[in-house]
Amino acid sequence: MRGETYHAVRGGGAWGSGARQGERALSCRPAAPLEQALVSTGFNYVTEVRAHQADVARRLIPLLRDIRRSGSAAVDLCDVAAGRLDGYYERGLHPWDLAAGDLIAREAGALTGGRPGERPARDLAVAASPGVFEPLQRLLEDFGAWHD
Repeated sequence: MRGETYHAVRGGGAWGSGARQGERALSCRPAAPLEQALVSTGFNYVTEVRAHQADVARRLIPLLRDIRRSGSAAVDLCDVAAGRLDGYYERGLHPWDLAAGDLIAREAGALTGGRPGERPARDLAVAASPGVFEPLQRLLEDFGAWHD
């Protein structure tokens, strides 16, 4: 839809190209305070799960600049890499939803993980600029974003 393409090589950086610009190296945003962070998330199709996810988002909104939703985990992760978002989180992702975007975000300088001390997983995936990652991850843990 945007006419953009992203790719990354482990240890070799992340790159993006689009109709209006040639290929360029990607870099996540410099660290912003959490209250100025623009964060994206996603919602499950199951009503009960989505209701819990909406409650987590409701609790986060007053602590952030705002929350967005693109409709694609891969696009959200690439938007973190390109500096359009300060962070992203979601529960319920499959490996094919996460693998490429996670690599692109990390190669652009973002931190990624799941619950504290864990890798991104079906329970929780988080990607953010270095200054936003830890406080966002901590809030998501406190708010129970990793369970229904």
